[in-house]
Amino acid sequence: MLHKVLGFHKTLGVVFICLLLLGVWLTYAVFSKKFTDYEEVTLQSSSIGLQLPSRADVKIRGVIVGEVLETKAGASGAELTLGIYPEHIDTIPENVTGSIVPKTLFGEKYVSLVIPESGPAAQSIEAGDTITKTEMATEVEEVLSDLYPLLRTVQPAELNATLTALATALEGRGEELGENLETVDSYLKRVNPQIPALLEDLRLTAEVSDTYADILPEVAEILDNTVVTTGTLEEREIALNSLLRDVASFADTARVFLDQNADRLERFGELSAAQLALLSRYSTLFPCLSKGLVNATKLEAEAFRGFELHIILETIPNQPRRYNPNDRPRFGERRGPSCLHLPTPPGSQANPLSHYPNFDDGVDEPTGKGVTRVAPHYGDQAGYRGAPADVEVLREMLHRSYGDGGDSDLGVLLAGPLVAEGGARR
Repeated sequence: MLHKVLGFHKTLGVVFICLLLLGVWLTYAVFSKKFTDYEEVTLQSSSIGLQLPSRADVKIRGVIVGEVLETKAGASGAELTLGIYPEHIDTIPENVTGSIVPKTLFGEKYVSLVIPESGPAAQSIEAGDTITKTEMATEVEEVLSDLYPLLRTVQPAELNATLTALATALEGRGEELGENLETVDSYLKRVNPQIPALLEDLRLTAEVSDTYADILPEVAEILDNTVVTTGTLEEREIALNSLLRDVASFADTARVFLDQNADRLERFGELSAAQLALLSRYSTLFPCLSKGLVNATKLEAEAFRGFELHIILETIPNQPRRYNPNDRPRFGERRGPSCLHLPTPPGSQANPLSHYPNFDDGVDEPTGKGVTRVAPHYGDQAGYRGAPADVEVLREMLHRSYGDGGDSDLGVLLAGPLVAEGGARR
């Protein structure tokens, strides 16, 4: 009986130990979440830094949505297997990015899922997806490593002296410093509204700088040319001074001339208005006239070839009638500018032009020859009408001016009307 009781107690002891071990294992399993289901998602990162523990939290907008199940190193960085709770998988958009950040300055890290500023995607993340964009927070160790050389460079004694001098300079000046800060604050309040305009000015300054950069080669070339020009002016200083003196003298003379003739020049401008208006009206004829003169030079050159006049003079048996009182001159031509036959008038020596322009000048009756023009001195002695003594004086003047041959009858005939006075010229 005793042996049975002892055997039963041993059995109870073994059962108790097994139950105790089972309780411990269950406690560990519950603590390590062996019975929790996850939707696994992969997060790729260049590194995971320090202090990222196993089973680190995975949060989105501060809410824990999962844990870090596994971390392993790869060829291009580190890969983290995130276990997302099934009830939260639908709340995470597929376009989230990862960020490994510390909970405190020196605390452990966790994975933060960040929704882009553009907004969450329509589709949620699914099991097996990979998050490729990850940001790493600055490591405290990295900051301390960068700060250590600076602390070694700054000597404590000199830093203490500087701070002491700064404290001495500020001692007793708190009120003045406060007033200065208030003044600066007022300045900043007035400057802040002008920040957009300042930024626009800076942008325009950049454009102007680009423009200057483009034209700098031309500016340099201008400066080189200026050096050459300055050297030339220096070499010709005497001639330049002479020119300036001549210009000054001309200016003095012009001033005296303008002072004396100001009224006449003004009157000349007033009187020229009508002539200029007339020339402006008939300005379209100038090209015709100039081209006609150019075309006529060929005929003139042919007529005066070899410095001799070559013409064919033909007389007609019946001359046109003479002028009569019905042909009293008048200025009635108002047709306006017209080139008529210019610059290439028809007709030739073999086929002369028989129709001439009919101007409204008073000659309107038929002449008997098929034309509207008449011989100006038909039936009378043509040419210059003057006393024999006047003719001799004219011959002597022509002889003095033109030499032998100038005082011929043809010369008197041509020059007589120019010197006639009163009714001596018809």
